[in-house]
Amino acid sequence: MNDEFTAHTIEEDQRYQALMLDYAAGSLPRGPALVVSAHLALQPQAREITRTFDAAGGMLLDAIEPVEIAQPDWLEAEVGADYSQYSLREIDDMAHVLSSLDQGRWRRNLAGMLMMPLPGCDAELLKLEAGRKVPEHGHSGLEVTLVLSGELDDGSQIYRRGDLLVHDEDSEHQPGAAKGGDCICLIAQTGSVRLKGPLGWLINRFN
Repeated sequence: MNDEFTAHTIEEDQRYQALMLDYAAGSLPRGPALVVSAHLALQPQAREITRTFDAAGGMLLDAIEPVEIAQPDWLEAEVGADYSQYSLREIDDMAHVLSSLDQGRWRRNLAGMLMMPLPGCDAELLKLEAGRKVPEHGHSGLEVTLVLSGELDDGSQIYRRGDLLVHDEDSEHQPGAAKGGDCICLIAQTGSVRLKGPLGWLINRFN
């Protein structure tokens, strides 16, 4: 768990808070909703934030009738024998992400990034080799990034497994994997990426 991430998002990150409110209200598109659901499966503090929003706004994210389910291996590694705190949606979404990670194939895009689409989810996986950065870019819509493994340096903060980054039309950044190892992220966007610089201008014309 990343206590630094939790304190930052609760106290300062209004984009994150707005995203969690939209998720609790059921108004997020499928891609960002999948990423948030996987985030909740990996970050216990985030589930507490969501419950607070539910209580304040009268929204019932946790109002799902309990049923008997088989416990996935990844969930046992996270919390042990007790998985009652998870919703079926969180378990199903995270299981889908991890199965895709095991079975899919990485491909390099025009910007040189290793990507793996998740069919039918409007989301994709990103793999950054140790020390490598994503090209500097902005966005025409929402971008939601969940760290699944390794560490991601976004310039002002280090994000670890279970941490979530939220960017929109007003933000530009150049995240990169920490030098100690590769970083794998789950990403969803509601718009397009706008790469910066001369090379970015050329690549943008083909996207």
